[in-house]
Amino acid sequence: MLKSKRSPILPPPPPENKYEIFIDSEQCDGCELCLSFCPKDIIEISEDKFNSRMLHYATVVKPDECAGCRQCERLCPTVSLYIVEIYIKEEKNNE
Repeated sequence: MLKSKRSPILPPPPPENKYEIFIDSEQCDGCELCLSFCPKDIIEISEDKFNSRMLHYATVVKPDECAGCRQCERLCPTVSLYIVEIYIKEEKNNE
């Protein structure tokens, strides 16, 4: 097998941070692009819930496993989901 000369465009996110995914269910049209490109499989399309346009929308099923790669955020054609970075070091200092 040939060894790839490709390298990641962005550096991996620091492990000391957590990430929270927010999905605007009214904007989401259920295209499943976010599901296809999520390396951790933390997003699913709801089977029993509909938005006001009568479309199934994406939901986060494993929020604690988000790696912060932002693939879903970049590929969403309706811009209905975004990721917020939570700094754990600051949370520990505030406690």
